[in-house]
Amino acid sequence: RFVQRLHRRYAHELALLPPGLPDKDMLQAAFNALQQQGHDTGAALRILRQLVLERLSVLDCDANAALEDISRAMTTLAEFALDTACGIVFAELDQRHGAPLKADGQRANLWVVGMGKLGARELNVSSDIDIIYVYETDGNTAGRAGDDAGASRISFQEYFSKAVKRIYTLIGETTEHGFVFRMDLALRPNGNSGPPVSSLSALGEYL
Repeated sequence: RFVQRLHRRYAHELALLPPGLPDKDMLQAAFNALQQQGHDTGAALRILRQLVLERLSVLDCDANAALEDISRAMTTLAEFALDTACGIVFAELDQRHGAPLKADGQRANLWVVGMGKLGARELNVSSDIDIIYVYETDGNTAGRAGDDAGASRISFQEYFSKAVKRIYTLIGETTEHGFVFRMDLALRPNGNSGPPVSSLSALGEYL
């Protein structure tokens, strides 16, 4: 019944996912095609999840796909969604606040650390994703171009806090197309009472 619902709802989109077990290149091709149809990033990622679930249901039930193939495909989907969301969000925030540049002029990294089944690359079709967000160092963003007063500059903590909140909107929120993945940050330093993103030094102190 689940697959039948997907066939009715996404009859015109199912062919956008190339044949076979989904990999990163296939996900990118289908995502690009969905965006070309006019779907924004969040909708395209959610529809892509539905296409992957339909494909894996067929491969699992009709083609006797191995369990590790199913879990690898779901993990690849999670990694693709996180990478895509990060790229979109960083571009938005850079335009608004400038890039988070370190003293040497290089960009400060944000690491998305997969825990649990994501970290083990063993996601199943109903798994949530357990993650910890860690940014490289403290500092301030470069500010928006032409902003001489620096009013648009914010701290790296603020920048990456805004980033992870927006990433959740793109991946974790439920819309008419469902969600991409449920996201659980409870394993971060100090659990649900801690900030959503930690600096590397703060993570070291906590551990």
